[in-house]
Amino acid sequence: MSRLGRDVEGQIEALLEKGLTKAEIQERLKDLDADGEVEFYLKNVPYPEDKRRYMLANVALFALLLVVTLKKLYFALSFGGISIAMLAAMVVPTVNIWLLYEIRRFRGIGYKFTAILSTLSLINAENRAWPEVVMIPAIIALSAFLYWKMFYKKWEQKA
Repeated sequence: MSRLGRDVEGQIEALLEKGLTKAEIQERLKDLDADGEVEFYLKNVPYPEDKRRYMLANVALFALLLVVTLKKLYFALSFGGISIAMLAAMVVPTVNIWLLYEIRRFRGIGYKFTAILSTLSLINAENRAWPEVVMIPAIIALSAFLYWKMFYKKWEQKA
């Protein structure tokens, strides 16, 4: 993320905390939006009241994804030395760590990718065994629910 991106994201979060709508923020920061960065962050950052409202669901999603990530990391590191198999097995935990980071920050992109990638993970037979057969659908449901409640059409509703 560029320095300008972090500044824009920080400004947006501060303005949301002050109670401005996303449409008002877009109007205020329109001169910074040469490449669509403001619009991207506005669609990716929730309203503060939504963060508070869905904190418990977010913690549950984070905990479930953390358990799955730690299991995958343990499996990847169980190969012993560095090998192609170990590096291939590290892909999933690495992506999950990024998803955990985005979910911790309540970012829409984290929920969207978590729902999509978790659904795709069901193709792999190891994710259809106990306990993943319960945890993965719960992750899918929670991430889709949180995305739906905090981001889907929120732009139009509060603008």
